[in-house]
Amino acid sequence: MAYLNDSKHGLTQTQEINGATVTCSYRPTDLLVSQELAGQENEATAPTLDAVRRTYLGKVYCTLALSRDGAEIENGVIRDELAFGQAISYLSNGIAQNVFLRGAGQADSVSALAATYPRQYGNTGRSTVLLVFAAPKLDITRGFTISYRDTQFNLGPMRFAFSANDIQDLPALQF
Repeated sequence: MAYLNDSKHGLTQTQEINGATVTCSYRPTDLLVSQELAGQENEATAPTLDAVRRTYLGKVYCTLALSRDGAEIENGVIRDELAFGQAISYLSNGIAQNVFLRGAGQADSVSALAATYPRQYGNTGRSTVLLVFAAPKLDITRGFTISYRDTQFNLGPMRFAFSANDIQDLPALQF
């Protein structure tokens, strides 16, 4: 995880826009597999690893973390019950239709299939959303771009490009 979070490797990128900080991070399949298997008592066998990997097949995972003034981005409207509820709803559901994945050399992009937002209640200082993209034919080793067109927090459009070299240099996880 430290490798992924180190911006010099290009798999986590941060932009400052309109007083907010937005960080986009690529989450490789094997990281998700490792997290899923972490609670098991026995060491994972090759068939178990293959079975879990198949559940993630054809999908690309990224996180989008949003903060303002060192706090979760929705805290900017915490005193306005309606606006706060709308912000939580957007992070939990609506944000998926505003984030797009485009593979290197491809003309078309796909919107996120789903977004998961677990509230952290001030523990992390940012609102982190896990985004899932259905991309069964996309070869991400050629690089890809995530575009975010915010409609909730007045951030404007932003783009995060993940290069082929950075993805290919990702060390393999040991199970």
